[in-house]
Amino acid sequence: MIKIASFIVFVGAASALAVFIVNEPGHVEIEWGEWLITTSPGALAAGIVLILCIAIFLWQIFRWLLKGPSDLARVRHMNRQRRGYRALTHGFVSAAAGDGIRARRLAKRAKTLLNEQSLTLLLSAQAAQLEGDERMAADFFKLMLGRAETEFLGLRGLLIYARQAGEHKQAREISERAYRIRPDVEWVLTALIELRARDGDYLGALKVLKDLKRNSLIGEDLGRRRRAALLVEASNQAKRIGDDLEAQRLASRAADADPDFVPAAISAAEISLALERPNAAARVIERCWRSNPHPILATTYRNIISNKDALAQMKRFERLAMLSPDHPESHIVLASAALEAKLWGPARKHLLSASKKDPNARVYRLLARLEVDENNNNSAAHDWLLKASEALPEKVWQCKSCGTSHPVWSIICSSCAALDTIVWGAPSLGVGILDEGTHKNAEIFMEKVGR
Repeated sequence: MIKIASFIVFVGAASALAVFIVNEPGHVEIEWGEWLITTSPGALAAGIVLILCIAIFLWQIFRWLLKGPSDLARVRHMNRQRRGYRALTHGFVSAAAGDGIRARRLAKRAKTLLNEQSLTLLLSAQAAQLEGDERMAADFFKLMLGRAETEFLGLRGLLIYARQAGEHKQAREISERAYRIRPDVEWVLTALIELRARDGDYLGALKVLKDLKRNSLIGEDLGRRRRAALLVEASNQAKRIGDDLEAQRLASRAADADPDFVPAAISAAEISLALERPNAAARVIERCWRSNPHPILATTYRNIISNKDALAQMKRFERLAMLSPDHPESHIVLASAALEAKLWGPARKHLLSASKKDPNARVYRLLARLEVDENNNNSAAHDWLLKASEALPEKVWQCKSCGTSHPVWSIICSSCAALDTIVWGAPSLGVGILDEGTHKNAEIFMEKVGR
């Protein structure tokens, strides 16, 4: 804008000066050696302007001769870059569309036209992936490791291939390297937690989990659950090597991290019981039962109070059930205790209440046992067992990733190696795992009916 205004002012001033000179009377004499030139002021001004224009024109030609080759080279370079980036853009579009052949062709063209190795390597790797050439894709990802701007991306690609190929050691090394570069990226942290946990490095996995929580990359509830799960496994590890005090410390931390997490409560209770601290064990079970009644909690609680007689156990189970009085498991645990104490009326009352809330096979088998124990009524027992066979299967520890059932909880699925995917639920294939109490009830019934 300033240049335009300056030009307008200059032209205006020059025009005014020209008009002034032309209208001015008189003549101009120029003596040059033996020459005497006489002319008007206007003609002199016109001659000067003409000479200036010719000089400017010649100067521009001279400049063009000097700078022309470099300007031409720059133009050619810009055109080359434009074609290269166009090929690169179309290549990434082709890769996104799943056209691996065209993506690879455009990647080669972009590589020829551009000096952008990082982008062309990425496109080449993606094209190789789309074509199913895993070895070539891995080679491109390895080439990325040699450049600071692409190292991290290359590590991600290599990690994916290492895990797909089952190369656990290599995957661990790659994730550790990625962690040193970017300890704030979700896929790095989640992968490293899983890989460290698979190696039994639970405390190391806990350190990475802190980074995951610090960067707000995991929900609060899941974070507590994951922390509790890792502490449970660390506690079990300490227990296996005979360090009971460390095992108790870690198990207590697990139970405190997530009081609703059943494996943590069971681990803490069992270790406390082994250290002859039954009251502490009972408190852990009771705290968990308040929010998450579970049959394995009941089994562990029974072990804690096993030194008491049947009536005393009944009293303790009443105390436990009152923490969650309307839950089916509370009715089942009271019914089981009543059966052991031969209190048939309370047993039937609680079993019928449980059957209304959660009609499962375990409840029906207990009703069958009640009919035999109280009335020696094999026919009624048979009817209850028939219902049990038609009822929903009993819940088990099952991997929600691959569907494999497990006799006990573990942080790593032994089938698919997924992290923290084992949950309590009905088996997907309809095949349950009977608990110890159910097996015992079935054996008693079979003995009494003579089968």
